[in-house]
Amino acid sequence: MFGNFSGILSQVQNMQSQLKEIHVEVTVGEGNVVVAMNGSQQLLSIKISPQLININEIAKLEDMVAEGLNKVQYETRNKVQEHVSKITGINLANFAHMFQG
Repeated sequence: MFGNFSGILSQVQNMQSQLKEIHVEVTVGEGNVVVAMNGSQQLLSIKISPQLININEIAKLEDMVAEGLNKVQYETRNKVQEHVSKITGINLANFAHMFQG
């Protein structure tokens, strides 16, 4: 039963390494906020246009950053699902929908 466990573990580690190489960048707020994340869901950067730095409009800036983070997470998950599907032949999107209410 555990004969191929080391092979499977090696494949998982290889896939984790490959996911770190996937980079997704999204732009929101008419290009004023740019958020980048890798396939391991690690936040790589947030860039904010200096024009948005206004003490009287902090809420607007916070909303754009939150929108950017949500968007980059969504797009990263999709890209990872595509990558894993190519490697394994398993469509993770369909698999995940089986467990939703």
